[in-house]
Amino acid sequence: MDSNLITTLENYGFSDKEAKVYLTCLELWSSIASTIARRAEINRWTTYSILEDFKRKWIASENLRDELKYFSVLNPEILFKREEEKYEKMKSTLPDLLAITQKFGSRPKTQFFEWFEWLKKIFEEVLAAWDKMTSPYLSFVWTNKMDPRVEKYIYNEFIPQREKIKTKTKAIMSRNQSQYLDYHKKSYNTLIVDKPLFELWNEIVVYWKNRVAILMYDTQEMSWLTIESQTLHDGLTSLFNLIRDIYKKKKK
Repeated sequence: MDSNLITTLENYGFSDKEAKVYLTCLELWSSIASTIARRAEINRWTTYSILEDFKRKWIASENLRDELKYFSVLNPEILFKREEEKYEKMKSTLPDLLAITQKFGSRPKTQFFEWFEWLKKIFEEVLAAWDKMTSPYLSFVWTNKMDPRVEKYIYNEFIPQREKIKTKTKAIMSRNQSQYLDYHKKSYNTLIVDKPLFELWNEIVVYWKNRVAILMYDTQEMSWLTIESQTLHDGLTSLFNLIRDIYKKKKK
């Protein structure tokens, strides 16, 4: 059976087994469930269930001959035309659907990512969008240990790309994070807080117009949480600026 045709039908919402049953019915034109199941290499009862579902959706029809049920399916041209009509009808309601979402537009939006490859993807997206920034990144820099894969990626891939960007990130860092100071001197405008009570086990980044990210680099917790919230963004920005201002005045 042509795998490309199966994929095409799956793109229209068919499952793998539904696609096989539909294509088999096209080949046979009209047949009983047991024959369709055998040709499609699918369990008979599963095939019968799919055919009954097709009937309810007006994709298949049933005819009784010699006390046996024969099934045939809708011509693909008609099927696809019907799907296109459904799409156009759905498309016409888009303004109404968007109006519903806008009622909740002020609610915070969150995304949670796990797994190392996802973290890499987020870093790469941040680098790609850096030139669209209207204000600098603000970072409470982490002091916890880092998964070896993340550390290797940051030093070998992220840092070389980050150093090409002239805009510096404003950061607040614990003295315990001194192993990363050489890098941060190049790309960060960093305030070093030399207080034993000041430790950040994860990195907190305030960026773009209304986003906050919490990054966890340890192997046991490796994940990334992003929150799109204007009030949280502005509140953390205010806290960040307050800490830098107060600590700099105390050092004078």
